[in-house]
Amino acid sequence: MERFVVGIDADGVLTDMSKFNLEEGRKFFKKEPVNPDAYESSEMFGISKFQKNMFGLKVLDKYCRKTPLRDDAKEVITKMSEEGAELHEITARMFTTIKGPFGGYYRRLFRKYLKDNELPFKSIQFCSETDSPRDKYMACLKLGVDVMIEDKPEVALYLAERGIKILFFDAPYNKGIEGENLIRVKSWQDCYTEYRKLREAKEVIPEYKRLSKDERQGLTKEEQVKYIKSYHAYVKKLNVNEEALKKSEKRFKLMYYATLLPFSIMFRSKKEGLENIPYQDGFIIASNHLDWRDQFFISRALGNRQFCGFAAESIRNTIRGKMFDFSGGAVFIDRKDDESKRKGEEELALKIANDKIGLIFPEGTRKNKNEEGKKIVQLPFKLGTVSLAQKTGAAILPVSLYHGHKYSYLKIGELQFVTPEDDLLEANEKLSQKIKTMTLSSMEQDKK
Repeated sequence: MERFVVGIDADGVLTDMSKFNLEEGRKFFKKEPVNPDAYESSEMFGISKFQKNMFGLKVLDKYCRKTPLRDDAKEVITKMSEEGAELHEITARMFTTIKGPFGGYYRRLFRKYLKDNELPFKSIQFCSETDSPRDKYMACLKLGVDVMIEDKPEVALYLAERGIKILFFDAPYNKGIEGENLIRVKSWQDCYTEYRKLREAKEVIPEYKRLSKDERQGLTKEEQVKYIKSYHAYVKKLNVNEEALKKSEKRFKLMYYATLLPFSIMFRSKKEGLENIPYQDGFIIASNHLDWRDQFFISRALGNRQFCGFAAESIRNTIRGKMFDFSGGAVFIDRKDDESKRKGEEELALKIANDKIGLIFPEGTRKNKNEEGKKIVQLPFKLGTVSLAQKTGAAILPVSLYHGHKYSYLKIGELQFVTPEDDLLEANEKLSQKIKTMTLSSMEQDKK
C-alpha cells in the first residue's frame, strides 16, 4: 500500500479552541470580547501578552484535561489509521516547548489527553508557539506529510505556499482566506471526504532502487524528484533497533553530565542565535570545520541533546573515537572506500529519520590542519550535506565557529530547507554563504 502521511494540528482542529477561549475569557476578564472572531485570546479580549500568559496559566490545565474532541474527530482519525494512513500530531500548544519541568508538565498533559482519547498517532511533534509556521513546515518535510489538517491562517498559508496540501478547518478567525493547496472543511466528516480524494489522487512513487551517479545524472527533473521521494520513503520503512537508539541516548546524556563542568570550562564560547535551535529533533547541523574541538563546542550549545555524525575510521581507537563510539554519536567511515561512505550515509540517514540530530562538516576536512587552510575563511563545501537533507526531508541548522584572539565564537543561523525540487548546487552555495557570513561577522567582532 502506498504510504500516506497525515499531519494533524491540535488546538482548533481536535478541539473547538475558539469556543473555549470565549467562554473562559468572559469569566476570567469579566468582560465581553472586543473581537470574538480573533484567534488569540489577546486579540479576542484586547489584553497584553502578560495577561494572555496569566489567562493561559489559569485555564490551560482545564483545557488540556477536559475539553472534548470535536464531533466525529475520534471516529474519523481512527478510520484513517485503520485504512493504513500514518498519523502524526503536529502542535504548537502553549508552553510545551519550554525547557525544564514547566514545559515537561504541559507535554505530559497533552500526551495523556491523546492517550485518554485513544487517538492513534505515530508521533507527537511539539513546535514553537512563536515560530509555529517554520516548525510545522520542518515537521511536514521530515515526516513526508501528504496533507496537513490545520486551522491557523498564518500557518496554513505558510505551508500551502510551500506546496503542502492543507485541509483548512473552518473557524471564525480564518474566514475569507483562500489559496492554492487550501481545501476548506467544516467538519471531521468533510475532512474524511477530502482526505479520501487526496489519497486516491496521490502520485505513485516507485520503489527505491539505488542508481549510480551517471544514472542519476541521466534522469529528467521529474524523475529526479521521484527518485528523491522514493529514497525518503525507503529510509522511513527501514527497520531500526529502537532499543539500541535509546541506549545510545542514555549513554550520551551520561557522558554529557559527567563532562559538564570540565568541558564547560574548556569549550567556552560567545554564542549567538540559540533561539534558532528547534525544539524538534530530526534535523542536520552543518558547521564549518576548524579542528578536533568543533564537536565539543557544538555540544555545549545544544545542551544534553544527542547528535551523531561521520567520523573517520582511522580515529576509532583514539580517545576521541572511543568517546564518540560509546555515546552512539559516530558513524565510522573509510573515506577512501565508496561502499563504506554509501553505507555510512544510509546509517546516518536512518538515524535522522528516527528523530536523531545529525552533525556534518560540509568542508569534509579540518580547515586549520595546515598553514594554507588558516589563511582562508572557509574551504569549498561538498554536496553531501544538502543532498542528505533533500533525501531525508531534514532541515539544516547552519553553525559557524571561529577561534579569535579574545574568544571562541559560535553563531547559529536560521533553518534552511532543501526540498526534492531544489537545485543542489544552489542550495549548497546558499548554505556556504550563510556560514561564511557568520564567520566573517565573528572575525569583525574579534577585532573590536
